[in-house]
Amino acid sequence: MTNQEAKPIVQESLNKLKESIKREVTYNKELADDKLTLETLEKMKTEGTALPEGCPYSSYDEWIQQISKEIKSGETSLGRIGVEKAEIVAFEYFVANAN
Repeated sequence: MTNQEAKPIVQESLNKLKESIKREVTYNKELADDKLTLETLEKMKTEGTALPEGCPYSSYDEWIQQISKEIKSGETSLGRIGVEKAEIVAFEYFVANAN
């Protein structure tokens, strides 16, 4: 495959990557919310506060475990976006310089 043949394929990937990183702000907001929720839940658990009525979780431990998974997922997504930003730089360079 020549650079000219690869260029439109790389350009399409570049466009998708640019769309993907637009979610970074949302991920950061969700991560901040989840961390605050985790802090609040840990405090409520320590203080012995009863679970809220209608809570879908059977215990604070179960709820905390779920929020911890969501935090890990958000951090993974943000890490992926960091890689995607590096790929954008490389793809833009290729598209600009492919002969």
